[in-house]
Amino acid sequence: MRIKEVGLLAPSAARMHVSHPMRSCASLILLTAGLATSAASQLPAPVTRLRIIGTNDFHGALDPRPDARGVVRGGAAALAATIQRAEDECVAPSCRWILLDGGDEFQGTPASNLAYGRPVSDIFNALGYAAAALGNHEFDWGQDTLRARMRQEHYAVLGANVRYTDGRDVPWIRDDTLVTRGPFRIGIIGITTQSTTTAAKAGMIAGLRFDNPAPIVDSLAALLRQRGANKIIVVAHAGGTCGVDGRSQCSGEIFTTMRQVTQRIDAVVSGHSHTFINVLVGDMPIMQARSSGSAIDVIDLPLGPATGPLLHEVRDVLTDLIPPNPLIAGEVAAADAAVADQVKRPIATVGEDMLRTGEDYALGNLIADAMRAAGNADFGAMNHGGVRADLHHGIATYGALFEVQPFANVLFKVTASGAAMRRYLEQLVGGNRPSIWLSGATVTVDSTRPAGSRITRIVLPSGRPFDDASTYTIVVNDFMVTNNGNLAFPGTPIASEALSVTDLDALIEYLEHLPQPVAAPKDIRIRIGGHD
Repeated sequence: MRIKEVGLLAPSAARMHVSHPMRSCASLILLTAGLATSAASQLPAPVTRLRIIGTNDFHGALDPRPDARGVVRGGAAALAATIQRAEDECVAPSCRWILLDGGDEFQGTPASNLAYGRPVSDIFNALGYAAAALGNHEFDWGQDTLRARMRQEHYAVLGANVRYTDGRDVPWIRDDTLVTRGPFRIGIIGITTQSTTTAAKAGMIAGLRFDNPAPIVDSLAALLRQRGANKIIVVAHAGGTCGVDGRSQCSGEIFTTMRQVTQRIDAVVSGHSHTFINVLVGDMPIMQARSSGSAIDVIDLPLGPATGPLLHEVRDVLTDLIPPNPLIAGEVAAADAAVADQVKRPIATVGEDMLRTGEDYALGNLIADAMRAAGNADFGAMNHGGVRADLHHGIATYGALFEVQPFANVLFKVTASGAAMRRYLEQLVGGNRPSIWLSGATVTVDSTRPAGSRITRIVLPSGRPFDDASTYTIVVNDFMVTNNGNLAFPGTPIASEALSVTDLDALIEYLEHLPQPVAAPKDIRIRIGGHD
């Protein structure tokens, strides 16, 4: 999709019949002046701006989908058309553009996941990306598959702060790249969220650590300028949040990191938090275009000594406002066709929308119920962040349920004493915000009490009291079992066994055996702020 630049044609020579010497001189003067004016108008305009077009957190979203208000957004073909429109506005030779991504390209849909991300890499190659940040979900299929995708991709995938655990640089993960656009030499540095340590399965990031990126960005920015870069851009899979306007009340990892950087950075294309960010920190734009190809960043930077952006905005990708790119539409159709039989299989009828709004929402509780049922356990616990899509009323297909739970996490059944199980539940729900959805109990939490003693009551089904001296079982997924944060069971349980079933398969089996249409759970399982 790169725009082909066409050189200007030289003006044609003009013929003039001269019949009088004086008139000849006058005419020659006029002709010369006219040609000079014409030549001046034909001279190429100086390059005055670099246009940065940014995306982030595509998550394999090849097809458009409705948002919470029913507005259809995104899809690779509409995204490509929106990118092309932004490129077409950047008219050569006075403008040059560069396309960048903030990471998390793959994980999320059957067409992407069942092919281990290959269709996304093909499409990003066709779109002409120059570089992308290395996202935490790029590790979801292991380092060997990640390296295969990186070999397939024609653009640089950057993670400057990813190191071996002994501090050595990882040779197959690039730190930066230097690209040329007209007179611009653009240095691009990529960073990966430090939360990858807990956001990825431990086995997938074995041998790696994720360092504070700020001093690394400083060092690389200075080196890139020595190599001739006149613009430095950071692509950062590190998120944040702002107010509804995208520019006020901003906080989070990307802001903390960039405030620590002392070198001049001209722009930041961020990702990870799936948020709307369009803010200037000083004169440095920090941008994020939500997720799933639903929007793009557009930043215009001036060439020369001028600082700050000429333009910075986030543009929606709306399928009813732009025709799809036919080349990319064909790529999407082929990827969809490869999994169509499996994706379209009906599983259950859902009686009402189950949306991911609020904290203790019904869809998370439904999944926790399915996990508990899969292990015939006392409790089920599903981690926040593991539910990736809404479930809408009507026929729930395999494809729709896949997008709700795309990670293929294996379920584990953990057996522990009542006292140990209480400590685990306290760990999961006793913080400022619960980190799970719970099945099998109603838990009351008093957030004013000291940490470790905030659960004031656990009520089991039929009103049975919880007994610290009894033995209980809980079903969790392997992401929680191996988590490096607070999701893993503390200490050593009595037993921990793999159930040889994934979270998605457990949900499918559970829905198939429920009365149809499936109703959303209405009960509140975690009561925050209550006193016993």
